Amino acid sequence: MYTSVTSAKLTRVITVLFGVLLFALMFLAPSALRWYFGSQPEPLFSAILWAFYLCCPAAWTTLVGIFILMNNIIRGDIFIKQNIFLMRLLSWCCALVALICFVGGFWYVGLFIFSLGAAFMMLILRVLKSVMARAAELKNENDLTI
Repeated sequence: MYTSVTSAKLTRVITVLFGVLLFALMFLAPSALRWYFGSQPEPLFSAILWAFYLCCPAAWTTLVGIFILMNNIIRGDIFIKQNIFLMRLLSWCCALVALICFVGGFWYVGLFIFSLGAAFMMLILRVLKSVMARAAELKNENDLTI
């Protein structure tokens, strides 16, 4: 039976898989780019690699944040300050990636698309963080009501 806990557990497994893929890509990125783009000029490779490696800390932070958030949800701790902090952290990681890719877009135009995607994800996370913060406030008010 598919429940919210099952969904959170699945998300946690997918997060670990993305962590493994990110770890592998950190070592394979240069050769993968050369294979994908073929004989493109060196500034193209440099721009993409710089953007990728600068975004890696934000990606790792995001993966760890999602994993912790899913653990909290599995335990039933949903409207807590830690989850609100994690949502805020995730949104700032997306903002950092958006900024890095925007700057890198001046060397490789395709990075502008990643910048827009990360900025849009940041917006979605900010809205969800605000909803969660308001729900936590309502929960605290209800807990104090006799």
